[in-house]
Amino acid sequence: MPRAAAGGLEVRPVASKRDAELFWSVGLVAQAGEPNYTPSLLKETKLVMTPRNTPFARDNDGCSWIAFRDGRPVGRIYAVKHHAHLAAHADGAGHFGFLEAIDDDAVWDALFDAASGFLRERGLTRIGGPYSASVNHECGLLVEGYETPSTTHTNYAPPFYARQLERLGFRGVKDIVGYEGAVATSRLPERVAAARAKWRRGGELTLRHAEGPAAVLEINDVYNDGWSANWGAVPVTPEEARFVAELAQPILPREWTMIADWRGEPIAVLSMVPDFNEVIHDLGGKLLPFGWVKLLWRLKVTGVKRVRVPVIGVRRAWRGTRVGAMAAAALLADAVTKAKKVGVERIEVSWMLEENRAVINLVRSLPAERTKVWRLYEKEL
Repeated sequence: MPRAAAGGLEVRPVASKRDAELFWSVGLVAQAGEPNYTPSLLKETKLVMTPRNTPFARDNDGCSWIAFRDGRPVGRIYAVKHHAHLAAHADGAGHFGFLEAIDDDAVWDALFDAASGFLRERGLTRIGGPYSASVNHECGLLVEGYETPSTTHTNYAPPFYARQLERLGFRGVKDIVGYEGAVATSRLPERVAAARAKWRRGGELTLRHAEGPAAVLEINDVYNDGWSANWGAVPVTPEEARFVAELAQPILPREWTMIADWRGEPIAVLSMVPDFNEVIHDLGGKLLPFGWVKLLWRLKVTGVKRVRVPVIGVRRAWRGTRVGAMAAAALLADAVTKAKKVGVERIEVSWMLEENRAVINLVRSLPAERTKVWRLYEKEL
């Protein structure tokens, strides 16, 4: 049911395809004039807002709302009771995400009233986020790095977003970071090649492209194992892994997702993606009528100047070992080599937990510098 508020403000749940389009449009309103903001694709937002289409939405209890002022959409929010998170952590926490709103206290109050009420009704005692829609998707609120464009599937938000959350009583509970470096000046591939040449067991470590349905499940298995001890970790289901792989297939070069095997056993994975935001920044989030042509031309012909590494990790059993360290280094060096070959200029590695010194130190050796910080917030309901 719609929730009325003062000053011509109303909050309504998303209930139709038209609502999904209005939900998407709020980002354009809230971040109008922000040069480093790139709206998500309308098609992708509609897909996420249609529960029957996505494994995560089918498996969990979620709802989305739009805030209207005098009939104009000015804010949006999503709330979810994530069953796998609760099973893993038993912390009574529900989550919010897909957050966009103008800098207006009443709008933020109304959105979080709706989300908090939804979660309380389901017996939850805390609210955290932003997660769009989980820790395995787009998460965290940008709190450092406003001066550079957002990369594909990372959050961009102007400074007042953090200020509004803190006004509402949220406190930061975890920071995740992004590092960026120049590809042309990186000597990592040469250093790793020299180290492997001196290592008498180097031939037992091999790299291969992740191709086909079986590789998707292999990657998911390594991911779930390697990330299982991380803060807030929740396993990805096979169905969700397949869904994400199918979404990425049209734009992701197949040789950019790699598996490292030790004596034939997959122990580490890396995925590198073109900076999709670079090629859709001026499309206004819409691929029709001519956006597809521009998108494919830029991806396949002119290429991108920046890439993102959203996944790099090693199985738990191999963490802190020379084999695990060499596997991660070899995967990152391979990614840099491939980026150089296609004319990429910059590489961003994100997200990494701020305490993950092993991976951060490896990334810094590219060399790379910290350019962005995203923060996860929480408060009691």
